[in-house]
Amino acid sequence: MPTYGMGDAIREIRTRLGYTQEEMAFGLCTPGTLSRIENGRAIISKHVFEGLCARMPGLHHVWISCDTRKEMQRSRLCKQILLFLELRKMPEAKAAIQTYSGIKDKKSLFCRQFEWYTQAICQAILKENEHEILPKLSRALSLTLPDYQKRFRNPRKAIVLSYDEVYILSNMGIAHAMRGDPEAAFHILYFLKEYMKKQHLDLLESMNVSPMILGNFAWLLKRQGRFEEAVKQCDNGIKICCSIGKYTILPHLLCIKAGCLTASGNQKTAKKCRQQAKAVLDITEEYRGYGSFEEFDKATEPIYVTL
Repeated sequence: MPTYGMGDAIREIRTRLGYTQEEMAFGLCTPGTLSRIENGRAIISKHVFEGLCARMPGLHHVWISCDTRKEMQRSRLCKQILLFLELRKMPEAKAAIQTYSGIKDKKSLFCRQFEWYTQAICQAILKENEHEILPKLSRALSLTLPDYQKRFRNPRKAIVLSYDEVYILSNMGIAHAMRGDPEAAFHILYFLKEYMKKQHLDLLESMNVSPMILGNFAWLLKRQGRFEEAVKQCDNGIKICCSIGKYTILPHLLCIKAGCLTASGNQKTAKKCRQQAKAVLDITEEYRGYGSFEEFDKATEPIYVTL
């Protein structure tokens, strides 16, 4: 492999994103190892490359890896698991997670992280063993972000997140809210909202994830009775969904907004939002595991995952 060309690409993307070697290497390798990779003096391992790809949008385009059959199977399973969870197809999700557990690379931090956090999401949706959810998510995040709590408390310390880490944090915010700790939930979801706004992320990938963050932040604000603020977050998310054709999140946002408008006495606009949400769901005939739109609307659940 031409390590000099790979190192050049890594250094160029890292510099463009505005991160130091220490910030980008955190939890993956030492800054010295990253420096040697960038200067062409060390061959990058698959583990480090996967981690850098997760944190540096666009890096995976500069190297076509020769995946084994098992690696390709794992990749397909990851997408299937997230889709099953998004559509609330829970028997299929549980079966796919079990299959993934059997073929995961036990040496890979990312395989273990994906397994743990999808297990936690599955438990959250099914409301099973809820006392295990937050510890499992915290353990998953610690695999790639050691001492993450300490780093979050230091505003001067830059944090680079992969999209899996964004998912984990979003679900940690939900878990805190479900456990009756709205302050911790607000801190996490507000942090994510600002992170998605400020980081130099790949625009399309960022816009795919942002509606989920905005929806969950709005969901939390609604639980706190902050209806006007929640509606603003929903409107921001709805605008992004429409601009990129991200319609799986749209019904969630519209129903959260409708609930806030109903609570504020704006029945007319709330009814319109519900009609729009129902129209989107009717097209796909998918009610996220609920038997009808009315059940979906009544649940007003957070957004655990999205594709």
